[in-house]
Amino acid sequence: NNPDNEYLAISQGDAPRTLKLLCESDSRLALFRFRNAIGLDANPDSKAIRQYLLTQARCESVVSPDIKSAPKVWIDWSVDAGQIPRTSAEIAKVMRENGAAIGIGRYCENRAVYASDAFDASAASARTFHLGVDLWQEVGSPVFAPLDGEIELFNDNATYLDYGPVVIFRHVTDSGIKFWTLYGHLSKKSLAEWSVGKKVKAGEIIGWMGDESENVGWPPHVHFQLLTDLCGMGIDVYGVAPRDEVSLWRSISPNPNLILGIAEGTDAHSRLTRDVVAAERSAVISRNLSLNFKKPLHIVRGSGAYLYDEEDRPYLDLVNNVAHVGHCHPRVVAAGERQMRTLNTNTRYLHQGITEYARSIISTLPQPLSVMFFVNSGSEANDLAIRLARAYTGRTGAIALRHGYHGHTASVVEISPYKFLGKGGLGVPANTRVAELPDIYRGVFRGKDAVHSYLRQLENVIAELGANVGAFFAESIVSTAGQIVLPDGYLPHAYEAIRKAGGVCVSDEVQIGLGRVGETFWGFELHGVIPDIVTMGKPLGNGHPLAAVATTPEIASAFNNGMEYFNTFGGNPVSAAIGQAVFDVVEDEGLQRNATVVGNYLQDSVRALGRDYSIIGDVRGSGLFIGVEMMRDENTPATDEVSELMEYALTRGVMLSCDGPDNNVLKIKPPLIITKNDVDLFLNVLSEWLVKR
Repeated sequence: NNPDNEYLAISQGDAPRTLKLLCESDSRLALFRFRNAIGLDANPDSKAIRQYLLTQARCESVVSPDIKSAPKVWIDWSVDAGQIPRTSAEIAKVMRENGAAIGIGRYCENRAVYASDAFDASAASARTFHLGVDLWQEVGSPVFAPLDGEIELFNDNATYLDYGPVVIFRHVTDSGIKFWTLYGHLSKKSLAEWSVGKKVKAGEIIGWMGDESENVGWPPHVHFQLLTDLCGMGIDVYGVAPRDEVSLWRSISPNPNLILGIAEGTDAHSRLTRDVVAAERSAVISRNLSLNFKKPLHIVRGSGAYLYDEEDRPYLDLVNNVAHVGHCHPRVVAAGERQMRTLNTNTRYLHQGITEYARSIISTLPQPLSVMFFVNSGSEANDLAIRLARAYTGRTGAIALRHGYHGHTASVVEISPYKFLGKGGLGVPANTRVAELPDIYRGVFRGKDAVHSYLRQLENVIAELGANVGAFFAESIVSTAGQIVLPDGYLPHAYEAIRKAGGVCVSDEVQIGLGRVGETFWGFELHGVIPDIVTMGKPLGNGHPLAAVATTPEIASAFNNGMEYFNTFGGNPVSAAIGQAVFDVVEDEGLQRNATVVGNYLQDSVRALGRDYSIIGDVRGSGLFIGVEMMRDENTPATDEVSELMEYALTRGVMLSCDGPDNNVLKIKPPLIITKNDVDLFLNVLSEWLVKR
């Protein structure tokens, strides 16, 4: 247990309360809580019941007219709704204005209307998530049994804001598994029709909707709920879930739209609290999907250069180069929405979007790079680059720079020293060789003349592979190494040596391409080289999964060897539309120029601070792809200090991250729309921290 890790504290800190709940619960509910906590479907019968209702059961409408076809309006009682229609007259007005025969209240809607002590309203675990679907009609409207069943329980729950008259029916699947339906807020007249064990047929009237006096403070409607277990609670089984046990109760009480069949859907998917989301993530998401910061952020929206948490607190995002033109850029969002409304299919059909977008990308590349492939991620792009290189050269050997990273699939992990030489790595693969990272600040060889030593080492690596030199993979600014800018002369001579040995040169532009480096559109152009293959990723879709590979006709022809290449989603019309919109925004808003102007301002300003604070060891990069390396002294990386700075900056509304083998390099790669005013916010925070430390 690590007391400084707030993520673990969140996920483990409720253990005493959970144990108390388990001890006090019905045995079935205790089992369900345990299963839910370890990431299983809480009720093991829930899946079979859901499948039965989806595929076998024939369900009648719970109200009249038939709920599937009747005109409907959704009555929003969520905490975000503002002023809600709470009275009978207000709900009737909404229904009348919308020509609706039925009003629908959503399942799992987080509501503020549950204000009585019965819902533990003041507790952290207050019950606020609605577990049924509300069906609003006039007083006295009939309610029908959707399935054959028999009455298990009924009562008049007369406490204020309870159900009033309520009945629970028991049903059985075709394999003999029991489940239940609950109907609350009925009329007192309905009570006279009920007796325990009474059997009903689907389509029979089982009661009528009560008025506000009968159903203890609620406007006329029926609360309809599906239950996979009564959890020993009987007639008092929860109809509203505790806000910290929503996933548990989703299994115990699934969406009753499985029975209602409302095509438009009824699930509100209301927002959970940060602590609940953290606990849920701990239960069902692999632990090696890491989180930033000791107290992980619960980010719920983004706009421009800022991200916002659940309390709408803004954070200047200096980390996410994925949001290339800004979070949720309106033109990008509109392009995706517009195309999604028209067509989304694969590339086996002619479509203008993919060819126009390919032309746009090719127009920025030097000849002979003129053939495009579209994929969904940078990892896929580099995986395809490996295949292209092997098809063209007939060789399987690859060379990569130390600390380089090219993706997470099996094939690209084998060319990513950052992975195979890092924690959990399996060492250098048989067909891979590692060239020393040409870091002239802290690398194996240092100083301006060190480039020659790095090139000699690369030549030795090439000699080791001999006739199996197939491909050389490198970023022009090596990201995971700490934003290392390759020294002048390295890449041209490296490309020459690789080609002389019979290999091809791959420029990984997944992080730095599309104008981010400012001076040029692609990183490799900073070095005056022309790669044989270019891989692209993160910025292309501004958050939409879109990546690409560009190569020469000669290499593409070698790959066209009879084995069809097909990518289900790569280059689909929606992705092409989004990619084109991002490309257009970069040009129309002058974002490449902005990367130069704002990036230079940021670097110059941090260097100026470095004259007074020696911990700032090196400031490097191009455009808005910047590394600030922190050092205690010439030989000691300031790893802990960088971690402290990141946490401090977060409290001041600035998101930072770190990179490099010692995690002592601030990586700064914000959306390209960032302004000097935004940079000033970062500079003020950095200055504050430098003064305080």
